[in-house]
Amino acid sequence: MLYAGLALLFLLSAACTGFGITGPAPALPAPPGTILTPPPPPPPPTLTPVTPPMPTPTLPEPMPTAAPPTLSPTPTVAMPGTETMPGAAIPTPTPPPAPAQANQLIPYVQVTAGKYHACGLRADGVAHCWGRNPNGETNVPARMLFRQISAGLNFTCGLNYAGNVFCWGNNAAGQTAAPPGLFAQIAAGRQHACALDSNGTAVCWGAVTYAPADFAFITIGSGLNYSCGLTAEGRLECWGVVRNVSQAGPFTALAAGLYHVCVLRPDGAAECYGDNLSRQSEPPKTAFAKIAAGWHHSCGITRTGGVLECWGAGVPGQAGQRLAAPSGVFTALSIGWFNNCALRPDGSAQCWRQPRLDSSVRPTANLAAAFGGREFVQPVELFPWPAKEGGGLAVVERAGSIYAYDAGNSDRGEPRPILDLTDRINPFGESGMVSAALDPNFDQFPFLYVYYHTPSGERPPRVEGRLSRFPVVDGAAVPADELVIMSLPQLRTNHLGGAIRFGPDGMLYLGLGDNLNSNNAQSLTSRHGKIIRIDVRGASAEQPYRIPDDNPFVETPDARPEIWAYGLRNPWRMDFDDAGNLWVADVGTSAEEEVSIATAGANLGWPVFEGNSCRSTAEDCAALTSATAPVVSYLREEGCAIIGGVASPHPDISYIFGDYCTRKIWALERDATVATGWAMRQIAQADGFILAFGADSAGAVYVLTAQNPILRLEW
Repeated sequence: MLYAGLALLFLLSAACTGFGITGPAPALPAPPGTILTPPPPPPPPTLTPVTPPMPTPTLPEPMPTAAPPTLSPTPTVAMPGTETMPGAAIPTPTPPPAPAQANQLIPYVQVTAGKYHACGLRADGVAHCWGRNPNGETNVPARMLFRQISAGLNFTCGLNYAGNVFCWGNNAAGQTAAPPGLFAQIAAGRQHACALDSNGTAVCWGAVTYAPADFAFITIGSGLNYSCGLTAEGRLECWGVVRNVSQAGPFTALAAGLYHVCVLRPDGAAECYGDNLSRQSEPPKTAFAKIAAGWHHSCGITRTGGVLECWGAGVPGQAGQRLAAPSGVFTALSIGWFNNCALRPDGSAQCWRQPRLDSSVRPTANLAAAFGGREFVQPVELFPWPAKEGGGLAVVERAGSIYAYDAGNSDRGEPRPILDLTDRINPFGESGMVSAALDPNFDQFPFLYVYYHTPSGERPPRVEGRLSRFPVVDGAAVPADELVIMSLPQLRTNHLGGAIRFGPDGMLYLGLGDNLNSNNAQSLTSRHGKIIRIDVRGASAEQPYRIPDDNPFVETPDARPEIWAYGLRNPWRMDFDDAGNLWVADVGTSAEEEVSIATAGANLGWPVFEGNSCRSTAEDCAALTSATAPVVSYLREEGCAIIGGVASPHPDISYIFGDYCTRKIWALERDATVATGWAMRQIAQADGFILAFGADSAGAVYVLTAQNPILRLEW
């Protein structure tokens, strides 16, 4: 049965129709003993990502200048966790000291904490990192000497003595692709980093590329999806997810946490702005010499005695409550998510892990109208539009148009047309333009990929699903230069799916519904009811795509080699998280809606299972032992059609999704008290029918609805 009277028919075959966390987070181990000289790091990863061979040549990335000119004097900058008085000047860089001999004990002069790793910098410029290393974030490049280091979520950046920046570790958002040039200070966040040039101008790369050009900063800090700077006058300015934080000060130091920023006044008084769910933004009445901010807590080193005071997480409702912290005297301090690292006067590093937020205080979100309350006609996709093409956000409307909105001005300004395929779109049933994605190497290959439905010209009238590629020229796609990558005949206009995403492996993933024939889902001879994985690099009319050699059914007789996972009913939306997990929301029929993590070769169970409910005989369900169980599912009283969402930028939330009918928005979180290890919790309630979710380059999450303006989640 279709919900024919509702605004968006294509989702509701319900009665007919992402820091990714893959396990409990391990504690960050402190360096053994006092750790003056950790073991030598393993060989470093290649700093510049290498694009696999492809027919179209790849442009080389610029390398840092081998012999850069001497930096001009610039305003002084503070290392993270140090106090800096405005108005001083940076001396011209001098050659680094000679490296210490092997096994010579040299103390650290700086420490920096990421999410699950930390690094220390010695006086001779040698950096050591320790902790979790799944992305190479602790693999310090060999034979490199630094004058500053900064640890982000799962990557690390270093500033050498010449003023060049080098980064290593995870590069999912381009956060390790540091720009060439000479810089005076760096700060790493979740999936972005920023640096100050010799003029005090902030330059950012990765997931947050925007930085204000009308301020000259003397120090900088980066949080989850935002950054802040202090001017020479001591003014605080922030940009990114933490919006509208602008304070005259004067302040002498800043510390950027995940969702809050703390600053010090000249008398050592601390002030914090932003998230305050567990009172992490309510410091005690203490004079601090140094300050640091984490997720749900903050810490400072007191001016009197040099001891640590921490406040926030674990003590909701008790402003200024001190948290447990190591005793003794400390000289420097850095906080990651929960991880804390501090330096003692002898240069030894001590790290400890802060408790998580008390379970009685859980983050919820408000819904704020985005784009100035502008009305959209069935918006079904939102994604960042590249800075080189005008920047901002792109919005896909089901009728066949895509528009871009200016960066930093999306709430106002007129939209710029990117693509108009309204003359090619089949508008009936669940069809239309349903998804779009940019080439993951857009700078070298400026292509826009679109999945839409068009009349097939057959009798009786049917539709054809098309995955097409369009070149982007001067900020807009060229409709006349369409390259059809894949065509998929649709016998019906229901259960079409259609989400396209590029994975961290560079492959294109396409989610397809069973086309109202449940037998398709288990058949490996049909592409319906599947997740398709193909290689579109170097696509041409003669060879529009290639089959990856590691696809799971390449060697299976009679199977479609494009199939990556199967057993799906109507996977309307899917999304990759930072860890490479593919979250898929599959719309149920009459019993359950489900969220799963799809893997290569996985059978997600439809139509034998609907969520955790057996739809076939007991014998059939018992025999299908290989079916992948959902991470979570919900019954019909909670909704009628799940709307798959996005991997969450909020550190303790893995995935955000909703339901079309009940308009509820949920967070998916780790929960050891639940058998599956996961729990869903409502964080917001929309007024209009939810069609999709999207995220901008800063990690802010948007809710696309049929009757309302596009909404933004604000924590």
